[in-house]
Amino acid sequence: MNLYSFALFAHIVGAILVFVLLTIEGLGLRIGFNYAQLNRVLGPVSALLILVPGLYMMSAEWGWAGWIVTGIASYALIAGAGAYTGISVMRGRMNRSTAVVSWLARIGMTLGVAFVMTVKPSLVLSVVSVLVGVALGAVVGSLTRREVAAQA
Repeated sequence: MNLYSFALFAHIVGAILVFVLLTIEGLGLRIGFNYAQLNRVLGPVSALLILVPGLYMMSAEWGWAGWIVTGIASYALIAGAGAYTGISVMRGRMNRSTAVVSWLARIGMTLGVAFVMTVKPSLVLSVVSVLVGVALGAVVGSLTRREVAAQA
């Protein structure tokens, strides 16, 4: 056991926490409770658990590979879009059906990043993988948009 093993564990826990936060957000959108406060606390914890060990592992073993650059950029987009969506919903600037599209697109992007982190493809394939995830999530979100609007 070495420092890399501990970093990998923390990195994976951070990734699991992202999925937990997305699940909480989905439940909040579905049943209408305020999930943003919890995400404000756990979101930065997730970021630290993903980024700090990830940067260590990158410097210790991988360097600036295309899949790493894609993962870091995607995480920034996931976090930024999540914060924007949460704040917009809280302030009444975004309706639930639009928030669901954002939520599902971020789930797709997160699954794309999980694929990229596992398979470690080239930069082009990494970007394509994440974009396919976003597109699939957004399409599913758009198809369910009417259903969410009807429940509101």
